[in-house]
Amino acid sequence: MSNSIEAATHPVVVVGGGPVGVSTAIELARHGVRPVILEQRRRGEHYPARTNLTNLRSMEHFRRWGISDLLRENDPVGDDFVRSITYVTALNGHIVADLTKIFAFEDQIPFASDRPEFAPNAGIEETLQQAASANESIDIRFGSEVTHVQQNSDSVHVTYRDAIGEHTLAAQYLVAADGSRSPIRHELGIRMEGIPDLVQASIWHIHAPGLKERMTVGRSSFFFFINEFRDNMMLIAQDSDDHYMFGLLPVSPDVDPEDWNAARAALFRNVGFEFDVEPLAGGRVRVHSLLTPKFNEGRVFFAGDAAHLISPMGGFGMNLGIGDAADLGWKLAAVLGGWGGPALLESYGAERSSVITWIQEACIGNTQRNAESFTTDGLSGNTPESAALREQVGHHIATVKVEEFKSFGAQLGTNYHGSAIVIPDGTEPPLLTQGDYTPSAVPGCRAPHVWLDDSTSLYDRFGVGYTLLVTEGGADTGRFVAAARERRIPLDVLTPDHQGLRELYGARFALIRPDQHVAWRADVLPVDAGPLLDVVRGAAAVPSSGSEAAVESAAV
Repeated sequence: MSNSIEAATHPVVVVGGGPVGVSTAIELARHGVRPVILEQRRRGEHYPARTNLTNLRSMEHFRRWGISDLLRENDPVGDDFVRSITYVTALNGHIVADLTKIFAFEDQIPFASDRPEFAPNAGIEETLQQAASANESIDIRFGSEVTHVQQNSDSVHVTYRDAIGEHTLAAQYLVAADGSRSPIRHELGIRMEGIPDLVQASIWHIHAPGLKERMTVGRSSFFFFINEFRDNMMLIAQDSDDHYMFGLLPVSPDVDPEDWNAARAALFRNVGFEFDVEPLAGGRVRVHSLLTPKFNEGRVFFAGDAAHLISPMGGFGMNLGIGDAADLGWKLAAVLGGWGGPALLESYGAERSSVITWIQEACIGNTQRNAESFTTDGLSGNTPESAALREQVGHHIATVKVEEFKSFGAQLGTNYHGSAIVIPDGTEPPLLTQGDYTPSAVPGCRAPHVWLDDSTSLYDRFGVGYTLLVTEGGADTGRFVAAARERRIPLDVLTPDHQGLRELYGARFALIRPDQHVAWRADVLPVDAGPLLDVVRGAAAVPSSGSEAAVESAAV
C-alpha cells in the first residue's frame, strides 16, 4: 500500500469526529485556526444509545458557536414525547414521580444564556458534523482511521488509512478525542487512574414498533422503572420512530449482560406486557470513574472520554468533553496566534482535572441512588394503601434526585479558581453543590449572566477573544486596550446599560476569558495593564500576594 505524505504542516489535527472532537474543531475555527478532523466512521454514521442530554452549560457553548437552535431542529425525538424523567411501576401501571417541572427546556433561564436540550446522540452528532462540514475553515475527513502517531519537539506526525490508501500528515498539535479506549493514549503509554468497574450495565438499542401507543402512563422521553422486580431498568426514546435505548444499570449479578433473551425478559416484565421488539445493538457496558494523570503528552492533548470516564448518572459524560473543547480550543488558538504564553496550555489539564474530579465524585453518589434504592414492596398495587405509598416514595425521589437532574451547581458553579492564568482578588467562590447554583464573579468562576432584553444575552455581546466588561459608567480604557494590542491579545470592551450589573459582578471592571470565565476583576483599572495581561495569557506567573502585587492601580 502506497503512503502519501502531505507537504503542508497543519496547525491542529483532531482525531475523533464525535461531539468532543468536532466541538474542539469548531472552537479552533472560531479563533481563526484551520483544523483537520480525522474520523473513522463514514458521514452519517452515528453511535446510538450514548448521551441523551446537552446540558445547560454545553448549550451555552453551542449558542456561542451558533448551533443551539440547529440542535433543536435536529432532535429526532418529536413533540409526541414529553421532555421529562418519570419513575413508573410499568408503562401500563402507575406514575411514582414525574420530574417535568424541575427541567427548564422551554423557559428562559435568568442566569443562563440558553436552555438544556434533551436530544439523543444521533441529533447531537448530526448537528455538530453539519456545522463542521459547512465551515470552510474545518477539513473533516470521514472514513479515516488513525494507525500511528509520532511526535518530536516541533510537530506531530499522524498516519491514517482511508479507502484510497495510507497517508501521513504533520501538525503543530494533535487533539486525541478518540474515545474511551483511545488508541493514541495507549500508544503513548498513559493509563487512566481511579475506580474501574464502578458498576456493570446491560444496555441495548432496540426497535419497538407501536410501543408508544401502549404507554398508558403517558409518553416520557426518559422512564425509570421502580417495582418489585428491582431491575434498575430505564427506557429512553431515541426518536419518534420507535427506537429506544433501554438499560439495566446496574445489572443484577444473576443476569448475563450479553444475553439478549435475559434482557428482553427484564424489558417485558418491567414494561408490563410483551410487544414486538428487535435488538439493534447492545450488551455489557462497564461503568468506570477514571481520569488521565496528564492531559497532554508533548504536543498531544487528550479530551473527552480519552481523558476521563464517568458514571452516566448525572448526564455529564459528553458534557464534560464539551467543556474540554471550550477550554482547550481557545488556548491552542492563542499559542498558535503568537500571543499565548507557555503557561496557557499547561493550565488546560490543571483547570479541567479539578472540575472533573469533583463531578466524578458527585456522579458516584448519583449511581448509588439508583431505582432499586427507592423501591418498597407494594408500589405496584391498585389499593389506596399503594397509592399513598407511591406518593410518599415519589416525594422522596423528587427530593433526593433533584440535585442530579437539575444539577445547575455542577454545570455552572464549577470554577477555575486558583488557576495559573486567573488573578485572585482575595475572595473565595461559593461553596460547590451539585444542585444549587450561586452566580459569582470571583476570578475563575463562570461570568454571571443577565438578559439585556427579551432575546439578547449578555454573553451574546462578549467578544470572540477577551472582553473587558465595564459594569458601571463610562471609563477610559485606552491604556488597557493598548496594552492588549501590544501583546496581540484579541480584546473587546463592553459597557452594557444594565441596572444591577455592578452589584452582580462585585466590581466595576471584569476581564472575561473567551470561554466566559472571569480572569480578573477590580474597581479600578491598572496604570499598566501589561503585568495583568501577561498572567492571563500564560506568559507570567501569578504574584503570590494576589492581584494587588500584580498591578499598580489608579482610579479612572
